[in-house]
Amino acid sequence: MKRFLIMTLACITFGGSAIPVYANDAHHPKADVQKSYAVKGEVVVVDKATGKVKLKHEPVPELDWPAMTMFFAVADKSQLDVLKAGDQVKFEFIRKEGGAPLITQINTVK
Repeated sequence: MKRFLIMTLACITFGGSAIPVYANDAHHPKADVQKSYAVKGEVVVVDKATGKVKLKHEPVPELDWPAMTMFFAVADKSQLDVLKAGDQVKFEFIRKEGGAPLITQINTVK
């Protein structure tokens, strides 16, 4: 009986300590959390055919990006219907592991 209790205690102790290690291993990756970046800019070109907008935007310090002009794909292409060259905008975008940025929201500002 004493041997049984020692074995049970050992299994509980060592088995319980292995659970956190197993839960974080390569077979059970954590959820992919995407960072969103909020930026202000000016519309240069709206390309509804490709679902992209060319923006002259302010710096994005979190990505170490200087102010520049570049094309962004837009997740919801219907947002392009209200944009025209010269509009001042606020927009949010995501960027997957080294991938191209994708605008998730864009709104004109005055």
